Amino acid sequence: MSGMIDYGRFGELLRRVMPRWDDRDRMSEDEFAAHLADTAPRWELLRRFQEEWGYELPEDAVPWQRWSESEHRHYLRRLKGEPADEAGEDPFESVDLSLPVPAALDEWWELPFNSFTHSPRLYWTNPEYPPTLRPDPGGYGVADGLPDDTALVPAGADRRVCVFKAEYEYCNEWGYPAAEAGLPDPRVLVTVSEREWVLQAGSLSEFFLQLAVQRLPAHYGWTVHGDDDTERIVAWIRDELPTLGFQPWRELGQHITVYGAPDALVFHDTGYGDVELTVHARTAEALETLGARMGLDWSDRILTPTAVEEAPKPIALQPGDTDESGRWTVLSTSPDPMGSGIARPSAGDGADSWTVSGTLAVTSDEDGTLRARRLDSDADPVLVHQQAEPATALACIELPDEGPLVASGHRDGTLQLWMPDSGDGPLQVARQRPPLTGLALTASTTGTVLAACWRDDVVALWDIASGERADLDLGPGITTVHLDADLRLTVGGPSGRAVVRLDADALWPARELMLRVISFENATCATDGDPEDVPRHLARLLSRDTDDARRAFAELEMLLSPEQGLCSAAVLAFVYLTQIGAAVGVGAHHCHVRRQALGLALRTVRAMGTIGTRDTAEEHWHTVARDMLADIGPVLADMLQEEDPVTRTAGALLVTALRQSDDRADGLLRVLAAGDSDPEVAAAAALALGDAAAVDALVSVGWERADVDSLLPGR
Repeated sequence: MSGMIDYGRFGELLRRVMPRWDDRDRMSEDEFAAHLADTAPRWELLRRFQEEWGYELPEDAVPWQRWSESEHRHYLRRLKGEPADEAGEDPFESVDLSLPVPAALDEWWELPFNSFTHSPRLYWTNPEYPPTLRPDPGGYGVADGLPDDTALVPAGADRRVCVFKAEYEYCNEWGYPAAEAGLPDPRVLVTVSEREWVLQAGSLSEFFLQLAVQRLPAHYGWTVHGDDDTERIVAWIRDELPTLGFQPWRELGQHITVYGAPDALVFHDTGYGDVELTVHARTAEALETLGARMGLDWSDRILTPTAVEEAPKPIALQPGDTDESGRWTVLSTSPDPMGSGIARPSAGDGADSWTVSGTLAVTSDEDGTLRARRLDSDADPVLVHQQAEPATALACIELPDEGPLVASGHRDGTLQLWMPDSGDGPLQVARQRPPLTGLALTASTTGTVLAACWRDDVVALWDIASGERADLDLGPGITTVHLDADLRLTVGGPSGRAVVRLDADALWPARELMLRVISFENATCATDGDPEDVPRHLARLLSRDTDDARRAFAELEMLLSPEQGLCSAAVLAFVYLTQIGAAVGVGAHHCHVRRQALGLALRTVRAMGTIGTRDTAEEHWHTVARDMLADIGPVLADMLQEEDPVTRTAGALLVTALRQSDDRADGLLRVLAAGDSDPEVAAAAALALGDAAAVDALVSVGWERADVDSLLPGR
């Protein structure tokens, strides 16, 4: 921050630049209009105040536009008296289009340093543009106009009010008199009830400065609330500190007068707010100094600014860092900052800016409209209109044989995917704490991969072909991502960057399963469940979240339930359950419920072995089941010789379930039962040889008794 600022002198600065309404009668109409139009010094005072309290434009900010392109086109048509070209409600039914919009209001919207348009969450207010009337001919606004006996406008003048801003839940509305709409910088009124308007500010430019005074110190300042000796303190403040020169702030029952001190502002509420006295300061030292002048020690009561608490943390990754599953490993780090938000190189389209990948380019309008075009073609861009907040990140890629794929991240934290050639609109695939700040799409050796990050929250990676997602906790300081074809992920933000090597197999263990799984669309379940849910639950068996894997197994057990008879969904699922249970093929990944999965497969084998040959609707699947069992037999002996003990255990139990054992398998089972280094393998082999005592040994290491007990001969 800059050097000490004495806000005791603020009122003098305000009087010097703000409109002098008391001089209106001594000026001609043109002279007073020119005086009101001299807004540059007023905006400069706003800029300086924002800077003094530490406000900076966010690097990835997408300014709030006063209206969308479609609204602007509709507005221009209405001004010309042309009919609307779209069906639906008139967005301007609450607007008197014959009234001009004051120049100061348009100027404020266009200020390059406007802290509301770039950081609206600091303000908790809603804009109205074009300003809407009170009373509202559209019926939305609840406030009345000015009463006939008002002193706020001359007798006989227009009693309507043009509302340009409202408290977040419309408990208060701010507007200027319609009678002053033709002035460059009219006065601002505020509702204190549905039927009462009072003066809030001497001009629009003064109001926006006053609003910043109410909002920014509360976010960026060090704070002390109230005191046991409030009455004495308030008396001291009134005697010792000058006001800033504003009208009392009226919002949510408050009636706040602001006083200035060195590097500090004192807010005194004589209304119905939560706290009578609040002090915000640019530094903690300024609070302690002001408290000492009042005879108080505030050192233990000072609250840290919200801006400090919420500030992005430095990147914490170090070379060699990895996670316990080996999904990622940090290769290198650098203090060089990494820019975030939408990368917008020019695509040769004049004022428009586009995100470019090869010959594909994409951009987003302020109303969320997406446009995609090919740079090697003269064809018009493909557009899609959607109800979405402005994009904060974009990425695009050309998919072989499928066309372009566009990813868009939005200010509300949503992530959407769109294939322009499909004719369909964007599909929302994720939503996290806003905003989404970085996106990357790349064609890797394993397929197309999407990376997304949300500020200081999570980095998510999708394998597009399978739909599998992996969330990475890479720590703070990450606001943007870049992904290379060899799956080197660069993450970073203002404090630095890190290059991370990714392991595709560890990231998406169910990827191969989801790519290979055949359609369950025409299958049936043992219950009334949807058979197309089965592949999703199979994939979740490989989840690294133990609870999620257990829930998935419970769902599968209910859907397949082989004890109730063999259903077609169970036949289709059998091969995947077997691979997961044996840690081979698509199941060769970490699994928290491997024994349960193989247990379900073993019960399915038993159901397959008891099917008849009746001509039923499921007979086709019964034939498929018998063929599966016939195909498994020849590979069981090979499974008994695998290095992984999980596979050897599964092979022994499948031999037992299938009652299919040849001389080679028998010999291997005897060797395993007699001396395998893994007790679980030895117990499974002993069970296959008919040793009933092996059941207890298997149960002791986590097998369900019902799953293994039923494998004994005669059970």
